[in-house]
Amino acid sequence: MIVSPQNEQQLKAMAAFMQHYAHVLPAMGTHYIGWVSEEDTKLKMCIAFNAFMGKVCQIHVGYVENWHFTPKQMLKAVFEYGFDVLKRDVLLGIVNSNNERAMKYDLHLGFTESHRLPGLHDDGGDIVILRMNKADCKYLKQEKAA
Repeated sequence: MIVSPQNEQQLKAMAAFMQHYAHVLPAMGTHYIGWVSEEDTKLKMCIAFNAFMGKVCQIHVGYVENWHFTPKQMLKAVFEYGFDVLKRDVLLGIVNSNNERAMKYDLHLGFTESHRLPGLHDDGGDIVILRMNKADCKYLKQEKAA
């Protein structure tokens, strides 16, 4: 089930989740969406939107260990939130090139490589800046031109 923080305690819990699982530091103005398993009612994945500038923001994904599933309704909700609710034209993901799982996942979702800064991430990995344009997002209903 898709959740968003409804009070300060839930906001802090999602911020702590993202810090632990995705190394995203808590910051004022960060928006969160999570997926709670109906079996055990625990948060399994969380998405954070931060670093708002102009028509762009960063998107981050965190999963608990042994959970690598993203329900389709979650994908739809995440991109509708990022593009339509937050009114962003572009979402950016910054990934360590050594994180092969994240690179594969993001590219599968439809992100494309925008820039690469060789050797500047942890452990000598490249900083890879991935982007998704609203017009290219396959999870949104796109209006057909007449």
